[in-house]
Amino acid sequence: MLLSAQDPTPPRRDSAFVRVQPRDSLTRRDSAFVRVQPRDQDSLGRPIIRHIEVHRSDIFAEDEAKGWLPRLVNGLHVTTIPSVVSREILFQPGDAYDSLTAAETLRNLRTTGLFRKVQLDTVTTDSGFTVKVRTQDGWSTQLDARFRSAGNQTDWMAGLVERNLIGTGTRFATRYRHTPDRSLINFQFLQPRLIKRSVLLGLRYENRSDGERGSVAIERPFFSLNDRAGVYTLFDIRDERVLRFRDGNSDASDSLRRRFVHGRVDLAYALDHSRTGYKRLGLMAQVRRDDYAVWNAQPSGQSVTAAIGPYFEWRRANYVVARGFTRFGRDEDVDVSNLLRVQVLAAPSVLGYDRDGVGLVGQVRVGTQIGRSNGFAWIDTRANGLYTSAGLDSGSVQLGGTVVLTPARKHLMIGHADIGWLKNPQPALEFDLGFAQGPRGFPIHAFTGDRSYFATAEYRYLFGEDVFKALDLGLAGFVDHGGAWWHTDGRRTGTNLGLGLRLGASRAADANPTRLDLAYRFKNDNEKAGWVFVLASGLVFNTNPRGVQ
Repeated sequence: MLLSAQDPTPPRRDSAFVRVQPRDSLTRRDSAFVRVQPRDQDSLGRPIIRHIEVHRSDIFAEDEAKGWLPRLVNGLHVTTIPSVVSREILFQPGDAYDSLTAAETLRNLRTTGLFRKVQLDTVTTDSGFTVKVRTQDGWSTQLDARFRSAGNQTDWMAGLVERNLIGTGTRFATRYRHTPDRSLINFQFLQPRLIKRSVLLGLRYENRSDGERGSVAIERPFFSLNDRAGVYTLFDIRDERVLRFRDGNSDASDSLRRRFVHGRVDLAYALDHSRTGYKRLGLMAQVRRDDYAVWNAQPSGQSVTAAIGPYFEWRRANYVVARGFTRFGRDEDVDVSNLLRVQVLAAPSVLGYDRDGVGLVGQVRVGTQIGRSNGFAWIDTRANGLYTSAGLDSGSVQLGGTVVLTPARKHLMIGHADIGWLKNPQPALEFDLGFAQGPRGFPIHAFTGDRSYFATAEYRYLFGEDVFKALDLGLAGFVDHGGAWWHTDGRRTGTNLGLGLRLGASRAADANPTRLDLAYRFKNDNEKAGWVFVLASGLVFNTNPRGVQ
């Protein structure tokens, strides 16, 4: 597709090119049009964009699709339609070109999760300065089969996920999952630009063996750092069983029924905005019901509360384009921006609370790029609390840091540590480590409580890229240490180390690498020492502080 600032020729239906009229090449004088020579540069010396070309390619490019299998894969896949690509482009013909806008356009395209490669090039020809945007689709229809195992505990899932329905960027998924706690089936729908190419609609329904959940999200997000306004709405309803675990026991110590209804609206406006950051002022309002009863009884009453208040967010943008951190075989954007967010919520007794109170939320994030090799690091802290006349009613404080280094091509070192404190957490919102998050060699719910710390280090080597045009392969060595406990009890932690294999689908649109780890688990108060095979995916830690509701 070609967007041109000079040629008014209308588009052909069978063509991949679209040409639009320039904004500065024609002017009106005495009811007659006079052609004006377009400028080549703006007052700052930046070139004026005359054409934008969008080049789309299938999963296998023409020079790769020589065998019957690549041709079959391309034939089964619908290439992303031009409008899905062009709506993420943050400039148009007639604008001055700048590298920050170009970089953010590439981030937008990568964030869609539709493409395995995106590129942006510029060229100056006789017809003017041209920007070429190139995308290569990833395989978007996935039979999502996952299996996690740690010792004798298993967590498996089977599902069908379509991330790019008939090339429109629409996502649909249905999954069945069986865990040591329950089984469930869920359905998800997401269209990021459903209404006027700017309003997101997300739907989710989950039927569990011990309850059900459903949610609707409607959002007009900030599409760029330079956007002026955003709106977010959420309606969430749950009727479910909540399990609580203590002391590493696999049997629940408590079983409750939870009836939860939550409605929320966020409005935000940018007081100051540019390609390098912003200052935003927002307002959040919510209404919430959250009742518990012993399972399988119904809650005897309804506790409905509401809260409203402003927030302020400041960001100095900084992104690193990395490979091999959360995705294999493709570029990914890692946010190492400096961020400050402060929020105040009024929670008076007239809105359903036992006492007049005020909610406070604060978050600080400081990040940086390390050297010239795309290494990076960040520190992130988050605190919240509800204060009443009796003091702190409930709250949390969490602090974490991550360092990622690339000592050589195909090599990656990851280090992470976090620590957290909770006061009066709601049932099942306490810290919960083991199995997929935390020390990987320990079973699910191995460590629970209102105090927690965790540290991990991993060294990766990617020894195979796009093997058989399908897989990225890597090796890893790792060590984990940490745990969680209740402040009224003794500290409970665990340690493991080992080696593992990393597998990534090189032609998939968006997929977490699979981890096949052989971990040696050191003895603690509840688990024996020994070797454990762990099959899971993704990282063993969260890249953001774990908040509490």
